[in-house]
Amino acid sequence: MTERVRALDIILARRSVSPRFLVAPTPTPDELALILRAAAAAPDHKNLKPYRFILIPPERRGNLAAAFREAKAERDPGAPADEIERAGEKAYRGAMLLAVVLRIVRDHPRVSVSDQMLAAGAALENALLAATALGYAGCLRSGHSATSRRVRLALGLANEEELAAFLMLGTPAKAPPPREEVTADLLSIWE
Repeated sequence: MTERVRALDIILARRSVSPRFLVAPTPTPDELALILRAAAAAPDHKNLKPYRFILIPPERRGNLAAAFREAKAERDPGAPADEIERAGEKAYRGAMLLAVVLRIVRDHPRVSVSDQMLAAGAALENALLAATALGYAGCLRSGHSATSRRVRLALGLANEEELAAFLMLGTPAKAPPPREEVTADLLSIWE
């Protein structure tokens, strides 16, 4: 198999896997470094790197769970205790958990915000493809917690940074279903 075919096979095979099916083993430190190198290889006008990743080690998941519970209670003061507890449980999903942080330069003279957002998205896809090539799977989750002041504070984000999502990685416990082919609406011809 040629390298070109192998690369296309990896791209076409990549699927998001539910966090409940992302189990150990997770990427080793060397593999995670390789995944991040792949992320950094994404197109990035002026090499701004308008993103970064925060690894949340297992021993810190409890702190993140507390921030999720506080965020839920702040957002919905009348929420029942079981809903607040369920909000905290989200911090334990996925075998490896990384926060995906955007650090967009809003007034850059040459690189628009949309270019920077595209660079961050391309970096994230490169990371997912690298994980797939290494035999892992992943998924992204965001939601209300990603915009919560409590969660931002817990993660130590700077004022100009935004929490875009959480990236979960691990070994897929079961194969995801095949992707449905939906390319018909992707291309039109300018007439």
